[in-house]
Amino acid sequence: MKKTLLSLSFSPRVDSTSAALADGFIADWHKANPDADLRQRALGRDVIAGPDEAWIAANMTPETNRTPDQVQRLAASDQAIADLHAASHIVIATPMFNFGLPWTLKSYVDLIIRVGKTFSFDPATGFGPLLSADKKLMIVWSSAGEYQPGTPTEPFDHLTPYLRQIFGFMGVTQSEAVSAGNMWGGPEAAAASLASARARLAALSPSW
Repeated sequence: MKKTLLSLSFSPRVDSTSAALADGFIADWHKANPDADLRQRALGRDVIAGPDEAWIAANMTPETNRTPDQVQRLAASDQAIADLHAASHIVIATPMFNFGLPWTLKSYVDLIIRVGKTFSFDPATGFGPLLSADKKLMIVWSSAGEYQPGTPTEPFDHLTPYLRQIFGFMGVTQSEAVSAGNMWGGPEAAAASLASARARLAALSPSW
């Protein structure tokens, strides 16, 4: 099966640390997988609007009964979900905002978690995943502080556990997370963190 990498960037900044790290990783990965397709979405700047009342009504209406306006309301969500199903590899590049997801990424999550599309539900058996378990997820993120495992501030990282749980809920359980923290720690600390993140990503890229 041909590999397809879906790259999703959620920083609102043109000069984005997380996006730059992810771009370097993707370039190295593509060298090792030259026949793979790449699909890139800059959703931090080209923002997809989150669900509103009309969107929710459209989503709750059976597909065969939806009006043309309701179909259009769900078009961005349908495309985002189609991208996920088509991808063998998913890279999320994002900053951490206030110990969690930026609102752009949360809006995206709210658009892709849809019953019958990315998860199933049966009153007798509960929830079930609808994304293939052979997909891989890479989370590349940056932050003002340091939240690596083993640091005193590790419990403040509500970004990576949440994304892993959300994608695991949909069926994607193979995940890696690489962060560049300490961006407010001064030039030397920031440079050291960036170098460490680049080295780890470079090591992962050939076999991921």
